[in-house]
Amino acid sequence: MRTFLAIPLPEARRRAAAEAGRGLGLEPRDWRFVPEDGLHLTLRFLGEVEPARSKAMEPTWRRAVLGIGPLPLRLGGAGAFPDARRPRVVWLGLTDGTAGGALERLAESLEGAARAAGFPPEPRPFFPHVTLARVRRPGRIAPCSCEAVGELGAFVADRVVLFRSELARGGARYVEEASFPLGAEGSP
Repeated sequence: MRTFLAIPLPEARRRAAAEAGRGLGLEPRDWRFVPEDGLHLTLRFLGEVEPARSKAMEPTWRRAVLGIGPLPLRLGGAGAFPDARRPRVVWLGLTDGTAGGALERLAESLEGAARAAGFPPEPRPFFPHVTLARVRRPGRIAPCSCEAVGELGAFVADRVVLFRSELARGGARYVEEASFPLGAEGSP
């Protein structure tokens, strides 16, 4: 099963994100939008993992989040990969409100735990974002009017979730497999 570790967005921020995505003027025939209930911040993509191994890895992820407290995050601003002139992915930005860069430390801790468990290294640097849409057909896509998106509000992330991705005809559906609270003391 395809799995990843992420911070889910609270309902109000998911609504604001989906509304911002609709306001970008992206043509549905050209773009596949992430369903509102699936909007999240991916911390570490794990890929295909056998169900038994995924279950056995839960204590590893729980330990990796120890020492990281709840994270104040701010959602806002939009961009595109590789850039707004040739967009393939349209995203919303997330800003860490902690003084010491706790979101980056969390991502580094999960990356270290994944590598120690034998997962291949993530080749791209961590860039906190929420994917709104992916291009359906590469080619001539109009530039994204990403600069139109402003602040969409703040929230406090209080957990990391291990999600399973179920691919279906209408797009991926994300199912929560396990949850690891931020700020929890001790180990399992």
